[in-house]
Amino acid sequence: MPAPHAVVVLLGSSRLSLIPGLSGAGRTPEDTWHTPGRDAAFVTGSGPLPPCLTVAGVTRAMCTLTGISPFFFRAGYAEKLSVSAPMLSRTPAGDPREGPSVPDAEEIVRDAAETGATLGEDCHTLWLGECIPGGTTHALCILRALGIRGRVSSSAAGETVIAKEAVWKGVQERCPDISSLSGTALIRETGDPVMAAAYGLLRGFPGETVLCGATQMLAVAALAGDIGGQVSCAMTDRVWQDPAADVAQIAEDVGIPVTIAPVPVRFVQGQSPSRACIDRVKEGFGAGGALALARRCGFSEAMIETALAASIRQE
Repeated sequence: MPAPHAVVVLLGSSRLSLIPGLSGAGRTPEDTWHTPGRDAAFVTGSGPLPPCLTVAGVTRAMCTLTGISPFFFRAGYAEKLSVSAPMLSRTPAGDPREGPSVPDAEEIVRDAAETGATLGEDCHTLWLGECIPGGTTHALCILRALGIRGRVSSSAAGETVIAKEAVWKGVQERCPDISSLSGTALIRETGDPVMAAAYGLLRGFPGETVLCGATQMLAVAALAGDIGGQVSCAMTDRVWQDPAADVAQIAEDVGIPVTIAPVPVRFVQGQSPSRACIDRVKEGFGAGGALALARRCGFSEAMIETALAASIRQE
């Protein structure tokens, strides 16, 4: 009998994250290329505990609590991995101002659709997360090309709107007809390989899919359009309420149901290290979806809090 749930996290890299100040998912722009692999190893139980609650820590805690081990897939991830991750693409996203950012988009979508169909033989609900530093800028370009406005969220400290919009302007200059494209063709020009893989998985998976994330997953939903009402989104309350972004408006424009997953109050009240971590990054690595999954599985708030506390180094 198929299992109720499967958790999948797509790992990727983008050359856009090497632009200083565009992504906050690493200590330096170069370090952003190591973040997905580092977080994947942490979620599976290796690596030291951080002093605060991180988004990867949320996913690790909820997967441990529910007993559901995540599946990882390489979708353009450029570095070495210490976890098992079948290959959907080995090519990182390029800079869409210079040329098509995902030249192998058709192959990724095709292979991911086949993977989605296979996953559907073993589970009813797919919880789909991602980690690709620089991905929100690719998502902004996709949303703009589809006519969806609104400020996107970001893990970077400080104001990134101007830098992200400058990338979109460069895409328009290179590809004046970009807004006439859709689906795989649009991903090829300005998306990223994680987006291509998510789009393919959606097309192939026969059951319910929960897109775990904010800006990037809303862009995937916008690309997919109406695929039968079996797709929703789940994200943390921290990103949903982000005053520097228009996440709720984008979700309304896309037309996708959203589950808002609150981070328990004890981790976001006062000026605690955990609040600083969560308020800066807000969402990522499927954190909101992981919280929503634990609650759907019937775990109490007390059990969720205890599991989250165990993912933090106790001083």
